[in-house]
Order: sequence, then structure tokens, then C-alpha cells
Amino acid sequence: MPQTPFNWACPYCGQSTTITYVNFDSGTIEFNITKSDNSDYNLSAEAISCPNPECGKTLVEATFWKNGFKETSGRKKWKAIKALNKWPLLPRSSAKPMPHFVPEEIRSNYEEACLIQNDSPKASATMSRRCLQGIVRDFWNIPASKMGNLGAEISYIRDRIDEDTFESIKAVREVGDIGAHMEKSVDTIVDVEPEEAALLIELIETLVLDWYVAKHRRANRNKQLQDTVAAKRSAKKASKVNMKQIEDQSDK
Repeated sequence: MPQTPFNWACPYCGQSTTITYVNFDSGTIEFNITKSDNSDYNLSAEAISCPNPECGKTLVEATFWKNGFKETSGRKKWKAIKALNKWPLLPRSSAKPMPHFVPEEIRSNYEEACLIQNDSPKASATMSRRCLQGIVRDFWNIPASKMGNLGAEISYIRDRIDEDTFESIKAVREVGDIGAHMEKSVDTIVDVEPEEAALLIELIETLVLDWYVAKHRRANRNKQLQDTVAAKRSAKKASKVNMKQIEDQSDK
């Protein structure tokens, strides 16, 4: 369990902050079922409230631990040594808040991919694939004549993105295909691990930042610059009018 203070980013509002004891609490339940080393566990829970006054929401997580001897400073102590499972209780998934200018369907697919990441990594990968297709179609304005096959849609934008991003997008499609399409042989089982599903989710988050957020910031910056120039031109024009009026009055 972390010791306060520590740095933290709120999963609800996205604001980075420092958590102190005022906004953090934790507790542990010990399960001393027998004296055997393989049946001694504990369940820990942590709660954090967001210090942002405009948010104030609570995060709660629970972790199930295997206990055992661990050497600390030359002494063996009986303590939690291995996390067997972890559950996000509030919020239910690790989905990060997405900007309002990202289409609702993309946000919904992303949130579902995050929600089932651990319980069904293969289904999560499928949702990431669907999310990816929505991003490619929307952001790059794929024409209707090119829609249908995700592989073809990705190839259509190949010359417009860098090679690393292109290869990563291909990976999301290929891993997502495992969940979306059954293998020709029903005896062939291809699993997707939670860590692999997490990598696909991280790429979706990266694409949203690199494409949608960057474009939005660029548009805002350009608008501010244009507004500034327009204001300066208006002020310059007004100044010339005032000078002309002063000159006219002085000639009378």
C-alpha cells in the first residue's frame, strides 16, 4: 500500500494531484484459515477521494494477496508477498476520461474494452479493434467506397501516418481479429492475455491524444492567433480614424 503523500491522476476528471492522508484510507482483512503456508491470505482495500472541488469522486480498489515469509533488513516477516487478483470497484474500469470532441461511439467502445480487459481479454481486444476502426474512419474521413475491410482502411491512410504508428495499428487489428473471427480449425485456441489487451487499450489512448487532442489544440491555438491578429487590425484601423479626426479638427 502506498505511503502518503504520493502523486496520483484522477480517473474521473483526469487531473494530476498529490494525495495526502486526508484523501486516502486503506484496510486489510486477514484470512488465517490454517497454519499451512499455502492457505494464508489477506484482502486489502484502498480508497482515494479526488481533491479537485469540481470532482470529489472516490476511487476504491481491492486486492487479494497470498501471504508468506519475506526477508526485510535481514529478518523474515510473514506478510503479503503476491497479489493473486485485483478488482477496481469505483470506477469499475481503468478507462481514462475522453474529451467530448471524440465521437460517442468511440468513447463507448473504449470504455467497454477497459471494463472487460481482465475478465475477457479476447473480447476486450475485439472492442479495441472496433474502436480503432471507428477512429480511422472518423478522423481520416475514409470515403464510403473504401469502407468495409479494416485492413484496406488502414492501408488507405498508410502514407499519411508514421511507420511506427502504422505497425502498431496493424497489431491492434491482428490481435483484435483473434476475438472477432473464429479460427478455421475449432481445435486451434489462440488466447489473448490481459497484458496484451492492455497494450491495445494504451494504443487507443495514444491515438486519441496524438490525433484528436492534438488537432483540437492546434485548432484552438490557430483561432486564438487569428482573433489576436483581427483585434490588432481593428485597433490599428480605429487608431487611424482617430488620427484623421484629430488632423481634420486641427485644420479648422
